[in-house]
Amino acid sequence: MTPEEKARVKIDQMFEDAGWKVVDRDFYSPTLTAAAIREGLLEGNREADYFLFVNGMAVGILEAKRKEVDVTSDMVCEQADLYARGVPECYKAYSRPLPIIYQSNGEETIFRDFRDEDGELIELNRIHTPKEIVKMLGIDDPYAGLPTLKKKGLRDCQYEAISELENSFRNGQKKALIVFADITVR
Repeated sequence: MTPEEKARVKIDQMFEDAGWKVVDRDFYSPTLTAAAIREGLLEGNREADYFLFVNGMAVGILEAKRKEVDVTSDMVCEQADLYARGVPECYKAYSRPLPIIYQSNGEETIFRDFRDEDGELIELNRIHTPKEIVKMLGIDDPYAGLPTLKKKGLRDCQYEAISELENSFRNGQKKALIVFADITVR
């Protein structure tokens, strides 16, 4: 495994631990509540290492580097700034440029709120949960940023029922009919 791949394994885990669903760009769906898209496409044929979406709305990026790279360097900050400004018009975005910027090498993770003119780098060594991002941005939606439902430990019918209920809430349906079937086969 290359140094870049090792860093990305750690970064993927940080996203998943925080409640984000990490997906390759070909598998992104705007119905995901919180998605970190690997190699997200930007303007000018650029790719953000991770392109962050909450309820189908672009909110930030994460620029990933290998372990040996100083993520606070001017070069990394400038690259992250360029990516935050490069959101294609085809995406809904919280704002342009995107407000949330992370820079990580898997060992060190820093955060910046691009709306802050001082651009202070904050060492976190973690990723914010989607709900923390929603609160930080002042998004007034009680369903925004719900953690991604993990299928592990659930039966297929349970996973499907919960997923459909969440979708109905996101779509503004006031009522949802849920039918649970528990069939025991002997």
